[in-house]
Amino acid sequence: MGTVRPLPLPLPLRHPCLPGLHLRRLRAPDAAAFHAAVTTPAIGRMLFMFPADWSLAEAGAHVAEMAARDTPPLRLAIDAGDGRFLGSVGMPGQDGDEIAFFLVPEAQGQGIMRAALAGFVPMLLAQFDLPALHARVYHDNPASMALLRGVGFVETGTAIGACSAQRKGAERLHGYTLARA
Repeated sequence: MGTVRPLPLPLPLRHPCLPGLHLRRLRAPDAAAFHAAVTTPAIGRMLFMFPADWSLAEAGAHVAEMAARDTPPLRLAIDAGDGRFLGSVGMPGQDGDEIAFFLVPEAQGQGIMRAALAGFVPMLLAQFDLPALHARVYHDNPASMALLRGVGFVETGTAIGACSAQRKGAERLHGYTLARA
């Protein structure tokens, strides 16, 4: 990944109803909302690393660890413009070529994640000079599949694989890739 440069944050995002929408570093006050989101079964089961019994203290430690990172693994907050935590986008692995994302339930279905990915993806490609980005999506998450296709990712196939901390056994995952233009 070469030289580590500070992430260009806050990163304004384009959204017609939320003019202050932006990406920023996670902050300690985000821990409770982060915890509530990833331990909500409808969200947590779509993610790979957060068990249903993940504690608020663990969430606080995770937020603190991610808050100052400029290299993967990294995670950013999606902010409504008033400090409110709406969700997160990030690169969960050390390799830094896979993205992951979620929104709190009340922010879903409003185009917020489309705006977040439209800002986040180009930033990552530029910041880390990556040839491509990847994402894995569970078979029962058509909204995320459509979102990825909508921002330019192409489905590359399916595999039975790693299971979420909130699922039992391996399940079908759809792989997506966005190659640098």
